[in-house]
Amino acid sequence: MRTTSRLSALLLLYLLVACSPAAALPTPAPVTPASTSAPRVVATSTPAAPQPTAAPAITNIPMPTPPPSALILWVVAEGLRLDAIKQLVADLRRPGDAEVVVVGKSASGLVTDIRSDALAGLPPPDLFWSSTEDLGFLQRDGMLQPADDRLEASAFLPAAIEGATLDGQRWGTPLAAQGALLLLYNRALVDQPPRTTDELIVQSRARDRGDMYGLVAGWAEPRWLLAWLAGFGGAPLSADGQPTLDTPQMQSALNLLKELRTAGPPTPSTYEAGVKLFRQGRAAFALDGDWQLDHYRVYSDTLDMGIAALPAIPATGRAAVAPLGGVYLMYGRLLVGARREQALALGVALAQSPAQARIARQIGQLPALRSALRDPAVAANPELLVAVSQAERAPGLPPTIALHCAWRAIAAELTPVLLGELAPADAAREMQTSAEACMK
Repeated sequence: MRTTSRLSALLLLYLLVACSPAAALPTPAPVTPASTSAPRVVATSTPAAPQPTAAPAITNIPMPTPPPSALILWVVAEGLRLDAIKQLVADLRRPGDAEVVVVGKSASGLVTDIRSDALAGLPPPDLFWSSTEDLGFLQRDGMLQPADDRLEASAFLPAAIEGATLDGQRWGTPLAAQGALLLLYNRALVDQPPRTTDELIVQSRARDRGDMYGLVAGWAEPRWLLAWLAGFGGAPLSADGQPTLDTPQMQSALNLLKELRTAGPPTPSTYEAGVKLFRQGRAAFALDGDWQLDHYRVYSDTLDMGIAALPAIPATGRAAVAPLGGVYLMYGRLLVGARREQALALGVALAQSPAQARIARQIGQLPALRSALRDPAVAANPELLVAVSQAERAPGLPPTIALHCAWRAIAAELTPVLLGELAPADAAREMQTSAEACMK
């Protein structure tokens, strides 16, 4: 009975424990929906990383303006002349200016490379340093903008201004003049150069014997004929810019050319053949251009060369003078803003007396600036000094279609005249007809 009572007590104790709230199962926590906000960070025993201190705001501090990109300048020059131009351009660069990258081109390479780059989709250069001929091509092709350098035209040689003017605007800053024809003579054969064309005819014929010749020239080249035409008071274009070739002055110039040709080598004789004869000391006189003088100097050990101005025409009292071409800094049509202003500033600096003197001394070209013609650098150069004597009177070569047509018409008729196949009067008439047809 005692045992039964004990079992009953244990059973009662078990029932009390099972029904106690402490033994109830825990109620599950509610599920929180996903949120787009950053998750809550639960603190752990690892310390949190330090947060960076915010930088103070920058106010009223201007950012420096980056320099403009380099200007690309194509220059028709090679060798020492190109080196001198590169140095001159570098010396004229002002603080803060963009670099000017000078790229040399051959006389025939500039136009070719322009066209090749255009086909390849490459941008054109910013600046050009080249001649009247290239200026005409580039302007007609829409590659240039007018030279807004604010320089007075009267400060430059008239020929240099004429060679850059189209449609009433100047398309380049004049840097130099070139293309002067000179009377070269062999001092071993000639004591004094002739002062008139009559003297030149007499002296050259007197030295025309055996394998020696009196005179060599570019007989069938328009530039040579135009020198005599100017001496007779004529010009290839009229005042309004039209071809004017069928004139008494043209007939006189053609007759003189035939008289001078008598003392030259037998036909056919090219300009290059005449150059070779004069180099060899086998010609007393040569009518040649300033561009050829460096080639003659190669033979300075055997050729004692004198340089004189072209002789005068007794019938008119005028000295013969060949047209002068120009050399210019030209501005690409895409130049704008600060880069354009720098390009124009470079052109103005190149047209000032110090740079013009360097063009004479280091590059060997006649300055376009009239006041620079009196610089000692010009006086120290014999051929430039001779060119100065006729530079003010020299006609220019306007880069027009009319001059192109006149030039081509003259070239077509010179050989028949020299061979006696065409009379000067008939040749002048044919020249005019051909030039007018070309204009149409």
